[in-house]
Amino acid sequence: MDAKTVFDNHASGYDVLRRKLVPHFDDFYGMALEQIPYPQDAAIRILDLGAGTGLLSALAAEVFPNARFTLADISTEMLGKARERFAGKANFQYLVIDLEREALTGEYEVAFSSLALHHLEHALLAQVFRKAYEVIVPGGAFINADQTLGTSAENEKRYQARWEADVIAQGTAEADLAAAIERLKVDKTATLADQMAWLREAGFVEVECWYKWYRMAVYSGRKR
Repeated sequence: MDAKTVFDNHASGYDVLRRKLVPHFDDFYGMALEQIPYPQDAAIRILDLGAGTGLLSALAAEVFPNARFTLADISTEMLGKARERFAGKANFQYLVIDLEREALTGEYEVAFSSLALHHLEHALLAQVFRKAYEVIVPGGAFINADQTLGTSAENEKRYQARWEADVIAQGTAEADLAAAIERLKVDKTATLADQMAWLREAGFVEVECWYKWYRMAVYSGRKR
């Protein structure tokens, strides 16, 4: 089963589970928002890659009320939930796109993503970074809040054990944990070092990791 099918099938309950399945949810998402390099009243254009139900954009809209958002995702079911979330709001638009095969267009001050791009094969992820670079204006930023792969098999086991312990402590039901573990089978996660290297190769500068808790990381880069 591919990632699109997995997330089409889980769109209805995705938001409810996200807070339980993401350790230190507020720190993780909050750090991503902190890396947006514009004043909070700025009328910036934000591209949400693999936007899903629009969770990260919803959080960003609270901090940047004048921002305009383009939510891009391959899953029509996920974007359907985003449309429901932002119904009646003119500063949100939606783009059904296969990031692996289709080009990005437009101009944006910020492109960001959360827990989405680890579903791409490594070579394709590097291509998406290059595609994002092309549509970000000079001085703009790319921000990714995502999973990372352990630098060894043993470290990866430690990542998995820590994640399971964290989500159980957060009250995740056994059935929900089992379903989440099943979804991990479609992941193509890369190490943090590789992800940051691909960002630099795409042309981004000031590439930095701002947050890391075992496999969960937030990193960013700027366009000159």
